[in-house]
Amino acid sequence: MSKNPDSISHILHNIPVIHIKRLALYGHHGVMPQEKVVGAMFYVSLEIKCEVAKEAYLHDELDGTISYADIIDHVRKEMNTPSALLENLAYRIGKTLIDAFSRIQCINVRIDKENPPCGVSTESIGVECEIHRDA
Repeated sequence: MSKNPDSISHILHNIPVIHIKRLALYGHHGVMPQEKVVGAMFYVSLEIKCEVAKEAYLHDELDGTISYADIIDHVRKEMNTPSALLENLAYRIGKTLIDAFSRIQCINVRIDKENPPCGVSTESIGVECEIHRDA
């Protein structure tokens, strides 16, 4: 029995995941007034479970997946809108991406804030949330 050259079902056994790790963006997020004025460096990491069409796998066509550049543009726009809470920011980023890209089934958003004003020395403080299309 010969295999259909345009079939990928024999290769893929799980949902593909797009990773974007520690996207560095400056923002003005936080509860304290000085955080909104001075700002800080934030690192956004994404794990995006999405449908990837055979065009991407077999024919090297971007139409079969999601452009990383488009994802980053959406994240950058959300980072430009201040939030008091990182939980709110993470949810907004995830929801914006799910709404923008129909291929996304689930997204994990992690945000780390560098050098937060919490009175102790720490590399970063952050949040992580998982958002599903049906949320």
